[in-house]
Amino acid sequence: MNAYPSECPMHQEQKQSYPSECPMHQEETKSYPSECPMHKESQNDIDPLNMMPPPNQRPSPDQPFPLATNRVISNIPKAGTDENWVYPSQQMFWNAMLRKGWRWKEEDVAAEDMNHIIQIHNANNEQAWLEVLKWEALHASQCSGTKIKKVWWKSDRVFT
Repeated sequence: MNAYPSECPMHQEQKQSYPSECPMHQEETKSYPSECPMHKESQNDIDPLNMMPPPNQRPSPDQPFPLATNRVISNIPKAGTDENWVYPSQQMFWNAMLRKGWRWKEEDVAAEDMNHIIQIHNANNEQAWLEVLKWEALHASQCSGTKIKKVWWKSDRVFT
């Protein structure tokens, strides 16, 4: 395998070990803009601030219930803009869990649980932002206007 594959890693020999929810794994999804960022056709859709494609708001295959796609604007300023970061929707969070290998079972979360999960996720990020601001206040004479430049994946969580 090349260090820099020319196409989606899902097309490599190991594709059976990856979750089937990758949009590139399904032929009929080729026209969606939120395809794997490694696909040549979607390179223009990559957000340069976080090097990610547009968010996947589509229900996953075999999803047992519909999920909300509304998103909440955070209090965390986005560097290079006058905007704030936007938290993931329930559907986006579900899809992220599937990409990480999680599989739904009857005894797992119900549709109403996803709302609570999103609220906890957002509250944790808001609290973390307040901690960042406390730390930055110690250096206020050296810099001001603290903003988050990138959103990245850290372990099993999205940091926004």
